[in-house]
Amino acid sequence: TEDVAKALKESLEFIAYKATWDDVPATTEKSCGNYRDHSLFAAKEWAKQILEEGISSDPFERKVV
Repeated sequence: TEDVAKALKESLEFIAYKATWDDVPATTEKSCGNYRDHSLFAAKEWAKQILEEGISSDPFERKVV
């Protein structure tokens, strides 16, 4: 639905342009065994790529929000 697409877009915009390490959960050895695999840079790049391609509110017909 359009509401879901808009929420996803807002989340990706936050990740791409505003997120800091303080926003990333489980970034310590105690909280996550794979904490060293977390990459805020990669998450930001992925989010920017998805935003550039556009998010559709319809899975069968391209309706970019």
